[in-house]
Amino acid sequence: MGTGLAGIGVDAIEVARVRKLLQCRQSAEGRLFTEGEAGYCRRFADPYPRYAARFAAKEAVAKALGTGIISWVEIEVLGGGKPRVALHGRTAQAAAQLGITRVELSLSHTVDQAYAVAAAVKEGDDV
Repeated sequence: MGTGLAGIGVDAIEVARVRKLLQCRQSAEGRLFTEGEAGYCRRFADPYPRYAARFAAKEAVAKALGTGIISWVEIEVLGGGKPRVALHGRTAQAAAQLGITRVELSLSHTVDQAYAVAAAVKEGDDV
């Protein structure tokens, strides 16, 4: 069984941009983040660097898949520590049609910037 890289995506965003969006538009949190993601971020005194990292992750995953954003909440960043990606709905279907079996993710953030790198991986005998 082989493993191959199907795509890679990178994204960076200013934390202040995400802070402003979430503070000015109350509906933005629900449109952009799952309840699990929002709950994780809200546990911290300053949740915005973590929101920004998850926003960057969704952009990076969409780039790695080559699909663009189908639905923000269909790309879910799970956990603290080593982040994992769960795909849902149409985004999961699109990934499956492309033969992508998992997405590896790396996140980083400072007070001012958030970064994400995503790698879409295919596994199987024909890779």
